[in-house]
Amino acid sequence: FFTAGGALNVKKCFYYLVGFIWTGTEWRYRTNSEMEVDQIVITPTTLDNTGTEQSVHWYEANEAQRTLGSFLAPDGSCMKQLEVLRGKLCDWQQCLRNLTNVQAKWLSFCTVFMKKCMYPLIGHSCSHADLHPIQQVVDREVLHLLGLNEHFPRAALHAPMGYGGMGCVSIHGQHVIEKLILFVHHMREGSQMRETLTASMGITQLESGSHLPFFDLPASKWYRLVTPTWVTHIWRECQSNGIDIKFHPLEFWVPKPVRENDECIMTVAPRLYDGESLRRINMCRIAIKVIFLSDIAAVDGRKILYGYYNGNEHQMSGRRSCLNWPPVGELPASWWSLWQEFLCRWCGTALHIASPLGGWFANAEMLTQCCFFMHGRRLIMQHADTFYEFPPVNYRA
Repeated sequence: FFTAGGALNVKKCFYYLVGFIWTGTEWRYRTNSEMEVDQIVITPTTLDNTGTEQSVHWYEANEAQRTLGSFLAPDGSCMKQLEVLRGKLCDWQQCLRNLTNVQAKWLSFCTVFMKKCMYPLIGHSCSHADLHPIQQVVDREVLHLLGLNEHFPRAALHAPMGYGGMGCVSIHGQHVIEKLILFVHHMREGSQMRETLTASMGITQLESGSHLPFFDLPASKWYRLVTPTWVTHIWRECQSNGIDIKFHPLEFWVPKPVRENDECIMTVAPRLYDGESLRRINMCRIAIKVIFLSDIAAVDGRKILYGYYNGNEHQMSGRRSCLNWPPVGELPASWWSLWQEFLCRWCGTALHIASPLGGWFANAEMLTQCCFFMHGRRLIMQHADTFYEFPPVNYRA
């Protein structure tokens, strides 16, 4: 077919087909060979109708390609972009060799090289370790421009001038700053990007399982419990540098207790477990789609239901969740044994709740509901795959 500039150039076209497969403990991207689909073939139209079939480039999910100046891959890998930046660094070093004016060299660093680094990096989530090899070379060149020995302390080089430093922000530091500025900009604007970021943060909040905004949680412990995203990278990097991100309560969704004495499951679990054990317990919690103790407790609030103890979802206990949960495949039996051990350590082997749940709060957001609904004058209850009917009782009969 034709576009505004003429016929479609297939050599400039490419596509990704993204799919996932459950490994038993986590999701991974499917390779193209695992998709079991044929590669896309198109026939560009020509003026004399002599077009021939051509295959469109089909890349793996970890193969980054250039999009608007940045090399992005569906799996979030930044390796290709770092390779490109190393090439930019070599070009800049060659440029320095051809310049004799020190002011021109410094200007090339601030307005050319750093701009070429920052623009593509804003779409990535690079750690300090990822950028350290490039930063090492840059530091030596910058110190030479400043007339300092290359062994000058890096802490003093990158420290703010207000603290006696040289004020040369590191590439990683500038990377985080620009991501944070862009994040705040989009969250203040009522755009589609804000909706996308809000949805991403909502999933992260569900994965954390806390009644506190995940930005308030220590990333050193909680980061491994959630899926790495563009936003969680900002959370981790800002928190490690003493930057707190706060939202107005009405602008950031968090689950709230629905009953008296209710407690988040992931408030109790970190008191008893940490590391990989804590992550496995959290994965079991996500698999059965629960957040609070009230989600797995009987209606009287005195005991945990055995269905949840055995790792069954809501339907087996006659309940349903109102949330769209991230999917989880079948977990190993050892993980469910750890889940049962956790519940026993929390409530004893009899699963009796030490401080029984009280009454329901007024106007509470019921995230887990019992499967009752009215049909005419009949009350219908769903339990597992069976429906039970309760007709109205006539006390005069």
